[in-house]
Amino acid sequence: MFRIKFSREIILKILYQIDVLNIQENDIHDIIQNNFDFFKDLNIKEKGFIKEVISEYYKKKENIDNLISENLIGWKLSRLTTIDRNLLRMGIAESYNNKKAIIIDDIVRIAKKYGGEDSYKIINAILDKVIQ
Repeated sequence: MFRIKFSREIILKILYQIDVLNIQENDIHDIIQNNFDFFKDLNIKEKGFIKEVISEYYKKKENIDNLISENLIGWKLSRLTTIDRNLLRMGIAESYNNKKAIIIDDIVRIAKKYGGEDSYKIINAILDKVIQ
């Protein structure tokens, strides 16, 4: 069984840790492995998906952050909450390889769960512009 929604929440948690702790790219494998050790019930498909999205973000980090920044009217990327910033990064990184409409729906759902009161509106608007 592949639990994509659960996997996306773990990706958010990993990206959040990397962002807050300012983890360098060469240490990312350790953070991912620590999370795999913590979430022991992840299967091979879920682990592969998580690694793929995080890897895709790091391969295209500058481009992804620029896309977000270009679509933030009157805001800077650094001004977004850590959750919102990393939800956007995750959504765009995943969109390079998957169905875009489903990604937006799931990212908005996660934003409603973990983000601020209106976070999902900003996330929905930016993802709709960037990945549709």
